[in-house]
Amino acid sequence: MFSAHFNSGRRLQPLLPFGSWAKNTRGAAAIEFAMIGLPLFLMIGAIMEMALVFLISISLEDAASDLARKIRVGTYIAPGVSATTSSGSNLDLTDFKTAICNDIKLVPIGNCTSQLQVDIRPMTGLSSWTTISPISNGTFNTSVLCYYSGGAGSIVQMRIYYVWPLLTPFLLSGLQNISTYNGASGTWAAVSATEFFVNEQNSAISNTGNGC
Repeated sequence: MFSAHFNSGRRLQPLLPFGSWAKNTRGAAAIEFAMIGLPLFLMIGAIMEMALVFLISISLEDAASDLARKIRVGTYIAPGVSATTSSGSNLDLTDFKTAICNDIKLVPIGNCTSQLQVDIRPMTGLSSWTTISPISNGTFNTSVLCYYSGGAGSIVQMRIYYVWPLLTPFLLSGLQNISTYNGASGTWAAVSATEFFVNEQNSAISNTGNGC
């Protein structure tokens, strides 16, 4: 009986279930996707965030150019940080930030104005001028910022900073340059735009505010 059963060509089935389990590949694709899916999505998120930071940078450059022209011709005047209301050409700091954020349009106004920092100051001269940076050792120091555009004929330096909170800092560590902002710790990338210009000799540019 044994030889007849053997010669019939039937293959003996294994006694242990291990063989059938090893051949069962159902669910393998899900396991493989779980292994590579998370890193893939994180990389896509980092690429999207980097693109957004660059778009913010480009928009900030355009906004700075537009606002610099308006200050130069006297449409806007920065009267100093002590100004709490806007009147005529004189804009307080809050309204000036809103004017910049209206040009950026990539983020909500509320988020934009809270993450935006402005430094506007007349220069004593090009040869001996020293730029004061608010970023030192990873800390953004708002106390050194100025908001005063001088008067007619003044040489003015305007710097605008947008402090972007990084969502993927472990992948975009090269963009991080701030670890302390407004007294809080975190990971931020500050993009900036700088403009140099000379106010027109216009009698309408009368700045009675406080200098820096």
